Amino acid sequence: MSDPATEPTDPAEPRPTRRRTQRERREATVAKLVDATIAAISEVGYARASVQEICRRAGVSHGGLFRHFDTRLDLVVTVAEEVGRRQSADFLARVGPYLGPEADPDPRGALRAVREAARAPLNIVWFELLLAARTDADLRARLQPTITGRAGEIDRIGLRVPAIAAQPEQARLAALSTGLRAFDGEALLDAVHPRPDLDEQRVEQLARFYAGPPGSPQ
Repeated sequence: MSDPATEPTDPAEPRPTRRRTQRERREATVAKLVDATIAAISEVGYARASVQEICRRAGVSHGGLFRHFDTRLDLVVTVAEEVGRRQSADFLARVGPYLGPEADPDPRGALRAVREAARAPLNIVWFELLLAARTDADLRARLQPTITGRAGEIDRIGLRVPAIAAQPEQARLAALSTGLRAFDGEALLDAVHPRPDLDEQRVEQLARFYAGPPGSPQ
């Protein structure tokens, strides 16, 4: 007689589901809360992304949220860190094809990629966080490490654009900042007062700026 314990298992027979560890359950809940907060800020704005709104979107109770975060501010700080990480990855994915010595030296492609990154929904969430931090000293202080780290990462990527590669580092930083802030401002204003008729003209103006000698706008 065969021993049932040694008989092969029927592949069609459902396997018992492995129970998640406490750490896995915690990470899954935190991920839900972070994603829900990002979506809420994107869709209804920072001020209306209340604990109630976030919990509703995440499918997590208020108690569940506060088991993982002492305050809403602690959650927002974690969200900002994740937004910064995703932004850097998105920026590299968009701008990456225009970097390095083999890339096309014409800056127009890179400029359009930077504009796309600036207009991405995730960047609007970043704007909301920065605007809230402007008048909230606690939030501003807690976000400072993330703001500094995110800016440094974007700079490290952008400084590899061929159009400015030959310039001294400080001149490259100034040129990069000009393009980044131009498109960030455009994205913010376009949310309420779009001017698509000027899109290509702005790219051309910036392209001429980058084509000039170091330290010169022409």
